[in-house]
Amino acid sequence: MVLKKSWWEGAVIYQLIPRSYSDGNGDGIGDFQGLTKRLSYLRWLGIDAVWLTPVFPSPLEDGGYDITDFKNIHSELGDLSSFHRFLQSAHKFGIKVILDLVLNHTSTLHPWFQRARWAPKGSLERDVYVWSDDTNRYKAAPVLFRKFEDSNWQWDEVAGQYYFHRFLHHQPDLNFENPWVQEQILDVLDFWLARGVDGFRLDAVPFLFEAEGGRCEGLPETHAFLQKIRDRVESCGRDVLLLGEAIQPVNEAATYLKEDELHGAFNFSLTAHLFAAVAGGSNKDLYNCLKAAQDAVPGCRWAMPLRNHDELWLGDGHLVPEKIIQMITTGLHQGHGHWLNWGINRRLAPLLNGDLRANRLLNALLYSLPGMPCLYYGDELGMGDWPGLRDRDPNRTPMAWTSDRNGGFSSAPDPLLVLPPITSPGYDYRVVNVEVQKQLPGSLLNWHRRMLTCRRSLPALSQGDFEILPISHPSVIVFLRTIETMKVLVAANLSAAGASLYVDLSRWDGARTREVLWGCEYPPANSSWFIYLPSYGFSWWLIGEVEEANLNSSSTS
Repeated sequence: MVLKKSWWEGAVIYQLIPRSYSDGNGDGIGDFQGLTKRLSYLRWLGIDAVWLTPVFPSPLEDGGYDITDFKNIHSELGDLSSFHRFLQSAHKFGIKVILDLVLNHTSTLHPWFQRARWAPKGSLERDVYVWSDDTNRYKAAPVLFRKFEDSNWQWDEVAGQYYFHRFLHHQPDLNFENPWVQEQILDVLDFWLARGVDGFRLDAVPFLFEAEGGRCEGLPETHAFLQKIRDRVESCGRDVLLLGEAIQPVNEAATYLKEDELHGAFNFSLTAHLFAAVAGGSNKDLYNCLKAAQDAVPGCRWAMPLRNHDELWLGDGHLVPEKIIQMITTGLHQGHGHWLNWGINRRLAPLLNGDLRANRLLNALLYSLPGMPCLYYGDELGMGDWPGLRDRDPNRTPMAWTSDRNGGFSSAPDPLLVLPPITSPGYDYRVVNVEVQKQLPGSLLNWHRRMLTCRRSLPALSQGDFEILPISHPSVIVFLRTIETMKVLVAANLSAAGASLYVDLSRWDGARTREVLWGCEYPPANSSWFIYLPSYGFSWWLIGEVEEANLNSSSTS
């Protein structure tokens, strides 16, 4: 019997910012009209799902994560009808759609907050948010946006009280102790489920409830509410992904992946360890991180980004050990001077100093490790960033489509653009764009497409069991992905120096081995199987592959 797999198991998720992706009406701002026209490109690239950063009405003081209406579309992006057309078109291309849903807070301009601040103290309307007469409550909760905020409390003149905010001061925390708040959030889920979305990226899941004496993260009440969300999603009768953002160590993030809570969670600890491994050329800490992740939650439930719309979060020693932070800051020199709150505010390519070898290596690991690889828009091209823009906007500039004006993103005059296109040396949109790279067989874009094509033909990479193989080389990681009908061996050199080593494949002694990406035959497996990997080199091999001639003869016998 073949067990039914949910669509997200091993899915490749492509994150994009609709406002920065494609402008369909010429006003300088990306929208659903433009995004719908780009779906054929996403299908050509080979991704499985698209994750949209928030698309709801918002004053956009925090990139749309400050919401004023959970049941509508920001007017600059279109309306509910244009969203529906986009969703239907995406489904026709076989692409799933994941909405970014902010649970923890709203904008101060949300009608709920405006009613709360004018309502009497202690009233049900006031208690939709978290209020206090002083700032002594929840003192152990860290200030997340430490570059912009000195406290988690903000005085409101109208209310005559302080309100609690774990994020920016214009993003007040909802009071999930209030049953009305919980019902409203569940109603929002129902609204978008009825419209056919395929998943939700749940923003900032650890922070829903507060309690004295700790970091106010991952409280039992938070897990209980996530169980309610899971029940509501299950009741719709479709496979709908619940993907949690919890910037926490693996053992803490794993608590959200109980069978009755979320389907998946981001592994930001793995992200940091991948960069540290390349920065230091060492496999030890990466091995330990991978083992810890699989011990905590085996299988393919971890979402794995390299970069996204935020800074590369490293934290204060809570997410990853201090030595991992030191390896990254010492080895990745392009991150110097680009710290924002708790991490490095750079895109993937500039962070790696434009080194395509290291870029390909990290993405190759992403495509071969167990979980859901997450590709940030433009990183398939090696797009640059724009240091000096406000907050995290350096990483959110317009997608580069062609060598035409504004990179083909928009026909609007420059002052109307949502953000300026990249023109810095080495990353200029007139060179680094989809149109140019499609025509170059050796481009990073065509490399990504080829890797994703190979990945689709190797179900062991998307769904298989994971086993780390012991080796003696300190800079190489070797592991096996296995399903009943296929074994794929993966080896990656984390160092800028070439590496040669022996791998013990004695348990498959005499089995055929073939390198996948180039189709090259290798010597049969044995106890001292020799491989050489160049600087930042990697390979995928099929082990024990059945010869086509033998397969044909057995099928006709």
